[in-house]
Amino acid sequence: MQTSFIVFFVIVSLFLGKWRRLSEFYSTLLFWIIGDLLYGALLYHYRVWEFQPVWIDHVLLPTHSIIAIAIAFLIYPCVIVVYLGRFPQSPFKRLGWILLWAVIFECIELIAYMNESIIHQHGWTLLWSFIFNIITYSLLAIHNWKPWVAWILAIFFILLLWNIFDPPLPQ
Repeated sequence: MQTSFIVFFVIVSLFLGKWRRLSEFYSTLLFWIIGDLLYGALLYHYRVWEFQPVWIDHVLLPTHSIIAIAIAFLIYPCVIVVYLGRFPQSPFKRLGWILLWAVIFECIELIAYMNESIIHQHGWTLLWSFIFNIITYSLLAIHNWKPWVAWILAIFFILLLWNIFDPPLPQ
């Protein structure tokens, strides 16, 4: 299932992505990847969502960790060149763009959830994912504008989520 998402985003980015501007978005891409890898490291034994291989993923992406790395290094660059490459100028359209991408990722997660290629644990739900997606796409836009503001907000949201879901400290 995740393999099909990778193929989908690669194709979309080839048609809609602003690949020539990748260097402009590179630090924001790294911010996103760092956040994702931080989730994987801090919550390795207490994942609120976990990827499961289905269909061809059993061969190409056989574990949660490999799926997560593929998403971070294959999907995120494809998304960032479309998301930031086409980011609107007007404030109202910016909010709509953020919401659109949160909905796109929510729909993808819903498909993955229905196909059991992602499972939710420890109180995580599709609603939490939608809220998380809105925060993520907002932080990506903020990071592209003022990186230090995004880092401060990201730390705040990590602490807030940590307080809500109360995972054990990593060992």
